[in-house]
Amino acid sequence: MLLAGGVLSGELEVGSATRAAGAFTAVLGAVGVIVDNFESLSRFVAGIGRLQALSNLVLPDAQPAGEEKHPRIAMRPGTHFALEAVTLHPPQSDRVLIKELNLVLKPGDALLITGASGCGKSSLLRAIAGLWHTGSGTIQHPPLEDVFFLPQQPYLQASTLRSQLIYPSVHCELGDEQLLDILEQVHLPALAERMGGLDAVHDWSKVLSVGEQQRLAFGRVLVHAPRIVILDEATSALDSANEAALYARLRAGGATLVSIAHREAVLRYHTHVLALTGDGCWEVHDASGFEFDKPAADTTPVPVRPAVVATFVG
Repeated sequence: MLLAGGVLSGELEVGSATRAAGAFTAVLGAVGVIVDNFESLSRFVAGIGRLQALSNLVLPDAQPAGEEKHPRIAMRPGTHFALEAVTLHPPQSDRVLIKELNLVLKPGDALLITGASGCGKSSLLRAIAGLWHTGSGTIQHPPLEDVFFLPQQPYLQASTLRSQLIYPSVHCELGDEQLLDILEQVHLPALAERMGGLDAVHDWSKVLSVGEQQRLAFGRVLVHAPRIVILDEATSALDSANEAALYARLRAGGATLVSIAHREAVLRYHTHVLALTGDGCWEVHDASGFEFDKPAADTTPVPVRPAVVATFVG
């Protein structure tokens, strides 16, 4: 319609109008690619992030050409976690998140990490899990097959319910009854029946609430029964009752826990508390008697500290 006036008045040839219409269609199609594939592009970006994390784990010493080599946290194999004079800072930054942290986690211990937002809690978890190496000091690390990492947002793909439950494995020796029992243990007793069985295919990141996704991720822990479980706010979408029940189930299995959580109810499922107090400083406490004081102006848990087991103040 925009070109019709020019064609009718003779100012524009029909061939030129046809070429202009074709060009407009091509531009519209190119722009429409982004709109039509926005969801796929979002998943692609998330996938790139996971590949970067995998690359950092598999090729920890790889660096872009010409990049200055920064000090790195040394990793050595061992039977349990131990941190020796670990100083942690963000990549390409001199800001100190944690300074000279010394900590030993014996089999069966459960460590709760607390502190203000941005103090380095998640960064420390990534370092303990072997995903972050920027800093100095030494981390003794158990075999990777003994460690299971639970993030705040579990990774789910469009596949069967069975594959979600046994992830990251492809095959599992557990039978259907055992898998259904695990779903019941993580408070998802009707999920398989509601969704069409263990072999029903859905895009689980869309059909499950975040709370259901987090409970399903706990089911993965029960499937694989690792010796060590690292939880990065893995219960953030759960109510207190579900959170406490899942922590109790992990502790009953004898796993060593390293977790970030913000509810006082989970304290009894931990043996120690690492309080990150800012500017690289830290304190280690017995979990027994530890309390969270929550001022009205700030919802970030601030510890009311019992006797200090270890401390560092820079």
